[in-house]
Amino acid sequence: MKLLLGPILYARAQATPDPKSHDVWSFFVNVFLDSTSAKKPPALRLCFKDAKGKRVAVFDQATAAVDFTALPKNTRGVVWRWEVVLPRTDVAQRLSYHFESPEEPGVPVTFERPPPRDDRPLSSKVIPPEPLVVSDVVVPARGVSPNIAFFSCNGASRASDWSDLAQPFALWERMLQHHQKDPVDPAKTPGFQLLLGGGDQLYADSLHNTMDVLNAFMKLSRSERKSLPVPEGLEERLLVEYVWLYRERWGGSQGIAPLLRRVPGLFMWDDHDIFDGWGSHEELQQAPWYRAIYSAAARTFEAFQRGWLEQPARAREPDDRGVVQPARHYFQTFCFSTADCDLDVVLLDLRSGRTSRVIETEDAHPQTEFTVMSRSQWDAFDAWRDEHRRRPENGKKARHVLVVSSVPLVHLRFGPAMERMSGGSMGLRDDLLDQWESAVHRGERTRLLMNLFSLAKKSYCAVTVLSGDVHVGARARVRSRNPDHLVPALGTVGEVFIEQVTSSPIVHPPPGWLAFKGMLALSEDSREDLPGFLHTELLPVGKELYLRDRNWLSIRLERPKHHDTTARPKLWVKWIAEKEVLPMEVVVEPPPF
Repeated sequence: MKLLLGPILYARAQATPDPKSHDVWSFFVNVFLDSTSAKKPPALRLCFKDAKGKRVAVFDQATAAVDFTALPKNTRGVVWRWEVVLPRTDVAQRLSYHFESPEEPGVPVTFERPPPRDDRPLSSKVIPPEPLVVSDVVVPARGVSPNIAFFSCNGASRASDWSDLAQPFALWERMLQHHQKDPVDPAKTPGFQLLLGGGDQLYADSLHNTMDVLNAFMKLSRSERKSLPVPEGLEERLLVEYVWLYRERWGGSQGIAPLLRRVPGLFMWDDHDIFDGWGSHEELQQAPWYRAIYSAAARTFEAFQRGWLEQPARAREPDDRGVVQPARHYFQTFCFSTADCDLDVVLLDLRSGRTSRVIETEDAHPQTEFTVMSRSQWDAFDAWRDEHRRRPENGKKARHVLVVSSVPLVHLRFGPAMERMSGGSMGLRDDLLDQWESAVHRGERTRLLMNLFSLAKKSYCAVTVLSGDVHVGARARVRSRNPDHLVPALGTVGEVFIEQVTSSPIVHPPPGWLAFKGMLALSEDSREDLPGFLHTELLPVGKELYLRDRNWLSIRLERPKHHDTTARPKLWVKWIAEKEVLPMEVVVEPPPF
């Protein structure tokens, strides 16, 4: 039995604890095996042990989460999923797990090495053929919210970018060290219980060079690319290439793989998980080849970043034409609830519905409309906000909402003239259209900000935005003096605000000093007054406005001391950088009732 990829852990929402039942911590464990049928689960049991080697739980039932048996040899297989439910105790627990055969209980299974592809190794280091035992899965104590590690930009789009990195996975090694180290204060939860990917977990741009047919297509003129039909067999070949890419980038024993095996993950894609600039190529995205590329990227995103794939043989369509099936968006919400605080995670999909469309006007001068989120996703977001407001705990206990926006809502801003000029020889138009700060997205961005302030007011919650994409760390604050957003319990305070924390990149090299200075010279100041009595600004990260250093975020929710009856659980957000030491943290407190 060959292990093609995994194990990979996926997070599950944690419902409000029932005082009549045991408090539990649950997630999924997926492994991609070279199974020939999705109807016959492997004879494997998933076993968890504590630090003393005592069995804590055993899970026998595996279900087929992804059926890739129709793919060619050395690629085909099935992603099997085990549902894990572990009891919590009064203290955090470090557990290990392994797979075993029912015929040999207690003996960890040794999986065969996956076959190489065209004599190329899957990665510079592969998991050796020895019993697979994974340590340091941390189960939080009863009634404690998960510690979170947030990252983005896990790769590079060009070979030259990789060559600039002396230690490409230094930040992943740092994260693993943080996860395995016990805190000085034994009352605090060690490690991480949620790995949050904010976009560009894969970097699929390399396929333009490794696939000859795709490389030749990208060299055609724009008009030819818009009309060229998709040749027979291309859809399957693209799917195979994306599957191999996940196996190469997410497998082995370094980089992201050790964390995927230990920390349950939630992931939202961005353009590089499809290819650079997807969503901002305007009419090209209606071309058959572009739709075929999107379909392969979407199916493998579902398979490996979301952890399950329904209807594996059916093509995926971008959600850019309303609600035409089988188009879909990947808007996601999860709630991690305890007795004294709710932590909601909302992941916005800024790629599946991003497009441009021509709108006919009454004066016979058609206009181009640019959208970031599809109409169906806006409907889903509105419905979630209404559901969140109607929950019985609203106004009765503290609540935090983390909103993952893969592209920052506040960052460098380039004027319309710059965007028009970049459509020519500069070739940067798609990069500028990618940003929420683009002039063409200003109305939709204001709508999103107004909705977030409304959410904070009506749901008595603190809203914090997490973003990536831009290859620097940054901090922004959006203030509102709109009377509809002010919280009565704050009394005479005349404004409320939302924090945005940007963490990028964890692997991609940060911009060079000269190139970044050029970007700053061409951009406008981040301070801006928006409709609705909103005001945006960037705040320093350490000594500078921008952290031009590779980084990721450590996020924890800290409960107040038992004797303090007035304090509310605070969210603490800290950058972990490769070279700089940043003692500062962003602290967010929910509003009073």
